[in-house]
Amino acid sequence: MRNIGRQLFAALLLSIALLTAAPALADALVVVEVRTPEGEPADGRVTLAPRSGEGQTYSCTTQGGTCRMDAVAGGMYVVRFAPRSGEAPAPRNVVIPPDGRVTLRVATR
Repeated sequence: MRNIGRQLFAALLLSIALLTAAPALADALVVVEVRTPEGEPADGRVTLAPRSGEGQTYSCTTQGGTCRMDAVAGGMYVVRFAPRSGEAPAPRNVVIPPDGRVTLRVATR
């Protein structure tokens, strides 16, 4: 009986460890690079909004054409760029994987 209790306790501890570790593994680092048609860096606000309309929206402001978004949940998003000057490009759909590092390249008009 005592052995079964230890096994159940060990299984419970393992379950708790896996459940608490899972969210940390389910996020991506998104590095954004914004460039003009000539290849020059462009600054402005980049936003990732869930395509479903439900869930968290992520955003960052570029400096020197680059910014990053930490802990982005994997999924399908619409990326929008609001430049500091000039016309905004059309929004486009992107897929962010559930973890790892992603480079998202955005082109201005």
